[in-house]
This record gives sequence, C-alpha cells and structure tokens, in this order.
Amino acid sequence: MSELLALPGFIVALLGGLAALIAIFVTLYVHRREHPRREFSWEARFSPLVAHRVHGLPKLSVVYDGRPVPDPHLVTIEIASTGRADIPSSSFDGQKPILFQLGVPILDEIEQTASTDIVSARLDFVPGGSTIELGPSLLPKRFSIRASYLCEGSPTCQPKIELAEINIRKGSRQASAELNRTLLCLALIMIGILGIVALFVLTKH
Repeated sequence: MSELLALPGFIVALLGGLAALIAIFVTLYVHRREHPRREFSWEARFSPLVAHRVHGLPKLSVVYDGRPVPDPHLVTIEIASTGRADIPSSSFDGQKPILFQLGVPILDEIEQTASTDIVSARLDFVPGGSTIELGPSLLPKRFSIRASYLCEGSPTCQPKIELAEINIRKGSRQASAELNRTLLCLALIMIGILGIVALFVLTKH
C-alpha cells in the first residue's frame, strides 16, 4: 500500500480527482446562486423612432391613426420567471399587480408574445395611460413575455413589483449563463490536462 501511495501517477490522479470535485462543486454553487428557487426578471428598452434632428428634413413628422406624434418612441418590456420553481399567483403581495410606469402616454401595443399560450398571464395597458401592468397570475418556470408599445415622448421605467419571497432581477440572464458555461469549460479543461499528465506519468513508471 505504501509503495502504491508513493507512485507519482497515483498522486497526480488523486489531485486530478480532487480538482474535478472542486470544479463541480464550484459550478453547482454558482448555478444555484445565479438561479434562485423563485425569481422574477424584467427588462425595459427604449428606442426613438425618429432622430431628434434629421438634417435637411425639419418638416418630417410621424402620424399614427391620423394623429401627429411629435416624439414617437418604441418601448419593449420583457418579463420572465427565471427561477427553478414556478411563481404562484399567491406570491403577488395583497393581490397587487406588477406595474411598469413609463411616464409618457402609451398610444398602442405593437406586439405581445409569450413563451407558451397555455398560461393566461399577459401585460395590459389603457390607451392614453402611462402604465403597463401584469395582474396576479401563475408564472411557470421559464415562462416569459415580450411586448412592444408605441409611446409619445421620451419614456422612463419605474417598476413597482411586490412579490412575496421572490427574488427580483433587473436584466437578462445572458451574462450569468455565459459565466456558468465558462466555469464548466475551465473545469473540463482542467480535468483533461490532469488526466493527460496522469496518463503520461503512469506510462513512464
């Protein structure tokens, strides 16, 4: 047994196994930290439809439904249930809706798409109002909604999200997913290198 433990190849293999276990635990830890049990993610993007100053075209204007819109903007709202479990409708504190206050009149909805048609959740608004809302509803894991609206004026977004025991996240998960993939790739590379070294040492002894 003592001779076996003295073998360099055995030591390298043991270190490789420990490194692999550490890499796996680190990857699992990061994954669980970045993906809480229940999480609500949201993101708002704004795009002016016409540049404020178009050289040579001072009389350019946008007309919507027969009405001039002096400063049209496109607002895109994305919401998603990005946790590892569903968000039940009971999580809406006091059955209050989630509100996205834009601060400018909403003229119309351009489109709204959901990741599945089975879920009844959807974003609603009142024409001429400035608020988009999501009423209390079940949000299954990996469920998402993307909606675009035509607004008059330069919008902002003031969310009012009251969800009991739900992690709230602003922005997409692309960066977190890339981090997890990077850690996993590094772990696999480490395991591969240590495996090659162990094999090389064993063939020399």
